[in-house]
Amino acid sequence: MLAGGEPTPDVLAEAIRKFYGDKAEPVLKAYAATSTDEVFEAAMHLASARFISYGTWKWTELHMQTSGKPVYRYLYAKVRPAYLGMPGQPPPAAPAPGRGGALQIAAPRGAVHSAEIQYAMGNLDLDTRYAWEPGDRDVSKTMQAYFLNFIKTGKPDGPGLPPWPAYRPETNYQRMRIDVKSQAEPEPHRDRYLALDAAIGR
Repeated sequence: MLAGGEPTPDVLAEAIRKFYGDKAEPVLKAYAATSTDEVFEAAMHLASARFISYGTWKWTELHMQTSGKPVYRYLYAKVRPAYLGMPGQPPPAAPAPGRGGALQIAAPRGAVHSAEIQYAMGNLDLDTRYAWEPGDRDVSKTMQAYFLNFIKTGKPDGPGLPPWPAYRPETNYQRMRIDVKSQAEPEPHRDRYLALDAAIGR
């Protein structure tokens, strides 16, 4: 997103202007950042939106408005555990030492695209590339229960599961955050999607 530039507010703003031209102002406002961490967060969100999440949000909105059926939206947030390497190959090399000899390991900033598939299908143990933990199996059971309930009844809710409200204005556009502790929450970045919609929506 930053085209190799430093993670500064100016570099982020320039990238946004490059992407959206004379329609950039609402996007600049929605993705405003003042610190390095805020720039990383905003750039990551914008990259995700440009890749898939804006399109998914738009599809959700249109379905909610036109289908006459309830819509249930989720954010999958469980980060995979430690990567052990490919089966039959040596484990991945340790990262190079940083200042003072300490290993510099970047913590994941969130779950990667499609990471939830293994959890939803209940086949974590078939993938030996990761050091699965009890929390991973708990998330897998939760996802499977939600999906099974939805297939059977049209609603993901069920006994022993955190309540999952339909996505609609009356519930503040809540979505289910699926993680070790799953819970419904309002969409925290609706302003960003609306800004993108103003810039590129049809």
